[in-house]
Amino acid sequence: MTQDTRQPQLLYKLDDKPPVLGAAFVGFQHLLAIIGGILTAPFLIALGMGLNAEDSAYVISSALVVSGFATLIQINRVGMLGAGLLSIQGTSFAFIGIMIFAYQKLALNMTSGEALGAIFGSSAACAVLMLVLSLFIRQLKSIITTNVAGATIILIGLSLVQSTLQNLVGSFNTAGGLEGSGVSHLLLAAVVFVVIAVVANLHQVWLRLSSITIGLVIGILAALQMGVADFSGVTEGDILFVPEFSRYPLSLDIQVMVLIMPIFLVSAMESIGDITATNNLSGLKTGTPDYWLRIRGGIMATAFSSFIAALFCTFPSTTFSQNNGVIRLTGVCSRYVGNYVAGFLVLLGCLPIVTAVFQRIPSEVIFGATLLMFMLVVVSGFRVVEMAQPKARDWTVVGLAIVLGYVISMSIDRVPNLSPEIVILFQFPVSTGALVALILELVIPSGDADASD
Repeated sequence: MTQDTRQPQLLYKLDDKPPVLGAAFVGFQHLLAIIGGILTAPFLIALGMGLNAEDSAYVISSALVVSGFATLIQINRVGMLGAGLLSIQGTSFAFIGIMIFAYQKLALNMTSGEALGAIFGSSAACAVLMLVLSLFIRQLKSIITTNVAGATIILIGLSLVQSTLQNLVGSFNTAGGLEGSGVSHLLLAAVVFVVIAVVANLHQVWLRLSSITIGLVIGILAALQMGVADFSGVTEGDILFVPEFSRYPLSLDIQVMVLIMPIFLVSAMESIGDITATNNLSGLKTGTPDYWLRIRGGIMATAFSSFIAALFCTFPSTTFSQNNGVIRLTGVCSRYVGNYVAGFLVLLGCLPIVTAVFQRIPSEVIFGATLLMFMLVVVSGFRVVEMAQPKARDWTVVGLAIVLGYVISMSIDRVPNLSPEIVILFQFPVSTGALVALILELVIPSGDADASD
């Protein structure tokens, strides 16, 4: 939601058509800047769920294909769907923690396929609900305030940082700890972390935008040098991937819906920030009736694409803010270029070798990259609050929501006479903290607290 929206010098405007080769080249540059993030999110969810290689490959490839088609809808405005801007779609990092948490709870009493079916069926229902709510996006934006959104984003980042550190400790122990090769595995993660941090702060803008992809590539090379990466057999198997409708038996679970719906709402608020930035970078005015039509169409498109993603058994899709950095750098906001990006995403998703290579990247490389990314998620949550020029009351709401989100989630199972269903609902700090933030926004008066600031 925190975007630099200063107007760049546009080389190609929204409706311009660059030459085919030029459009394809710029589209490929877009792809390089975002592909690391788009692949990483579904990979981490599959890894956290502990899915087997076949199921992991399916959800990752399907996510890429859906991202491509979702981008086409978002860019080209199909009926009421779409912002009509060069806006790229992909699986949101916001859903990583909650999807893993929900799967782990469901898997206690279900097979893996049944648990996945319940998650995707519930996601489809939430996406339909979000599609309806998007018709009232102005009213929704007044309910999901910057305090609520900021606190939730901070909690998302903190929970992801926590799980990543836990995974790194697990890798250290699995590799034999201090007596084995545990230290070298941690060093591999540290190398990737440092490379991305350094590249992201270089003066060369293209390098900064591609920092994640560069970090992953260097991490892979380092892993090969250490002998901890094995890419043999990646060319075996199917040549072409095609997503399957309802690959897992879709079902509806009310608990899962209650858990993930707050993330859908906050993700929609993030998308409003992304679409607003793209709107401004495209030289269009903000606050006009056309602007609100774009916002509504954009949120409807993310909801619709998330619904389609669920039907084809992969994770929710949302806008990718890295896209705005590429627009600023290239001065190209042409929807025609966006169609090439979408085409590349579909093509990569349909090539199983892409997913096979990504699956064989050592987990330490992925964790080293995502640790920095998730730290930045925490920072972006604070910036969401700061941009609204917060008073003491606002920071009180945000701080209490974060603290209570964790305290309640860690202690709810000790409260006597609570049903297991209630305990599960409050064991995830992000959704619990979002609920607390909503309540605090209503309970804590704004005037009195502000006056004492």
